[in-house]
Amino acid sequence: MDKRKLIIIISGIVIVAFAFFSMQWLGGLKESSVRKPVEPVQRYVKAESVKYNNVFTSIEAMGRVASQTEVILIAEVRGKIITGDIDFKIGESFKKGDLLIKLDETIELFNMKSRKSTFLNNVASILPDLKSTLPESYSKWNSFLNVIDIDKELPELPKMDSAQERIFMASRNILTNYYSIKSAEANFESYRIYAPFDGTITEVNLEKGAIANPGTKLGKIINTVNLELEVPVDLDDSKWLKEGQKVKVFNDDKTSKFVGKIVRKSQDINPNTQSINIYVSLNSSKNNPIYKGEYFTAVFDGIKISNVMEITRSAVFNQNMVFTVENGLLVKRTINVKKVNKDKLYFTGLTEGLNVVSEPLINASENSSVKILGKE
Repeated sequence: MDKRKLIIIISGIVIVAFAFFSMQWLGGLKESSVRKPVEPVQRYVKAESVKYNNVFTSIEAMGRVASQTEVILIAEVRGKIITGDIDFKIGESFKKGDLLIKLDETIELFNMKSRKSTFLNNVASILPDLKSTLPESYSKWNSFLNVIDIDKELPELPKMDSAQERIFMASRNILTNYYSIKSAEANFESYRIYAPFDGTITEVNLEKGAIANPGTKLGKIINTVNLELEVPVDLDDSKWLKEGQKVKVFNDDKTSKFVGKIVRKSQDINPNTQSINIYVSLNSSKNNPIYKGEYFTAVFDGIKISNVMEITRSAVFNQNMVFTVENGLLVKRTINVKKVNKDKLYFTGLTEGLNVVSEPLINASENSSVKILGKE
């Protein structure tokens, strides 16, 4: 055998033998390890004993200020717009009773005087026949004639005591002409538009010098004293709110506080938000003004809920499920949710005395072993 091959074989045998005995020696040095059983981790939870009471809570929501009254001014007669008590311009404020718009009434005034003059002549012309036919009625109609003034409104007609008298006046067109003039007198008031409340002008369609025709939109005014807050409230919360209920109202930084009351509830639901509008009356003042379009927060206090328990909202899962601790194990229970607030929830449906978990649990499963914090 080649000497070189022999050396290689012997070297391989030596290496294998060294490795084998080394493993045996190291194995003898290693202590046999005893596997210790894994002790289960004890989980602690916060829990409260179920007990029902009467509680008072509140609803908080944001709304936008609007005027209780917005009036569109429409011309009922034809005429040229002339100056009233104020300049009819956007942003101009006015007081109740101020003359907002005046239309030139000169032509109608002359027509009115002409008609009254004709009527005066008609009454005078029937008096001779009336004296001979119904002498007992002559005196009162003669007195009526004497008080007619073409520069003033027509006086009331004399009381007609008999059917014969009424027929006589109707046959002479006295009644027709009288009521025609009274109708024109009422229409004559349409040449002046007075403010029905304290407010401001928000829209102007025709200004001084323009000609208005019947049906023409002149502008729009709003009431700036009697305002209301339009507050969208969740459908579930709206059932707790009643007309006449007092409401606290705050601005964004809580520097201004107002007290209003619910004046009405909308009867339709916003399909996108499932909310109902609640309208809260507000009164603006010089010292604490409110402006249309402002956003305020409404707080509806004093909402009483009978025989419920309060719990942190985050402790409830799947809308109406909670964990209870029974015999050291977690148990899922269904509750009856009565009201939901921002952070709290009010419920019934659990037996009093049960321990309900009052915190959110992560990766928790039913029948898990737990202990209640503070109870050993």
